[in-house]
Amino acid sequence: MALSEDLIDFDIIETHKENIQSLPGGRSAKALASTYAPLSLGSKFASPGDTRNLNDAIRQEYEEEILAIADSDDPLDIYDRYVKWTLNAYPSAQATPESQLRPLLERATKAFQTVTHYKNDPRYLKLWLNYIRFFSDAPRETFAYLARHSIGEGLALFYEEFAVWLEGASRWTQAEEVYRLGIEREARPTERLVRKFGEFQHRFESRPQHADEPSSPALPTVRPALAAKVDPFALSTPRPADPQAARSNGIAGSSTTRGGKQKFAIFSDADAPASNTKSTFGGATKGWDNIGSISERRKENVMEARPWTGETLKAGKKLNGPPKMMIFKDEVSGPFIS
Repeated sequence: MALSEDLIDFDIIETHKENIQSLPGGRSAKALASTYAPLSLGSKFASPGDTRNLNDAIRQEYEEEILAIADSDDPLDIYDRYVKWTLNAYPSAQATPESQLRPLLERATKAFQTVTHYKNDPRYLKLWLNYIRFFSDAPRETFAYLARHSIGEGLALFYEEFAVWLEGASRWTQAEEVYRLGIEREARPTERLVRKFGEFQHRFESRPQHADEPSSPALPTVRPALAAKVDPFALSTPRPADPQAARSNGIAGSSTTRGGKQKFAIFSDADAPASNTKSTFGGATKGWDNIGSISERRKENVMEARPWTGETLKAGKKLNGPPKMMIFKDEVSGPFIS
């Protein structure tokens, strides 16, 4: 009896296999069969309406758990199970609005950005990796954002995934730099990272030579937007600690005329409130404190909805004058006689 229950009906999966999206860790055949299995005995396959109703009910249960997340001993576990269920419940539509995976990943990654004991939790890093894999419009900048906020800094998975993306983008030197950085920091598991680096070195030696490969570092340090000017003739002038700090001559703070009247103010990072966020990639970060959502980053390209009252539509040009070119017309006065 137990053997018959473990048997998987692959005919159910066969019908949907062309639409199932792959995952890096693979998919469970048993989970796929249960997802597409019919809910009633009379039908061979599950109808879209029945599946949608079931998924909505399960999603509502997860949302209720999130509402009571303050009482949970492991809040990350709720989001981790929620995302895994979404990936399994929508094998062919996980990156579509129907699955609601994108807002879920944005909520999950944003909820634990400042929680210290989750920064090196593999579950939290995998949430970020799913976001990068399915939705990120700038993967390299997102990896740099994680590095600046020390997310996944002690996990080999972060360096492996970042190096794999760089290798796919033909940034071989930067990928090697990321592998060496992870080994230097003894990211766990170190043995697997060293093995992956050895496999990369074999591919690195047999790679095609690209003359246009970038030479910049994989994780650039955050540099000030405006560099301070140093007067070579002022020998006793001390150099400010912050290149963007305001100075008494008005170069970094404001622009003034000879009479002392201020013309306009120039923004300086020294005037902004100090951030306590530290990063091992170049000291204090002056970058993003929050990566935001995709809709927020694309808001400049979206037209705001407004009422049609008072709006006018541009019509085409009206031809008031004679045509620009006369069309010849053969006039026939009578019937043609041969």
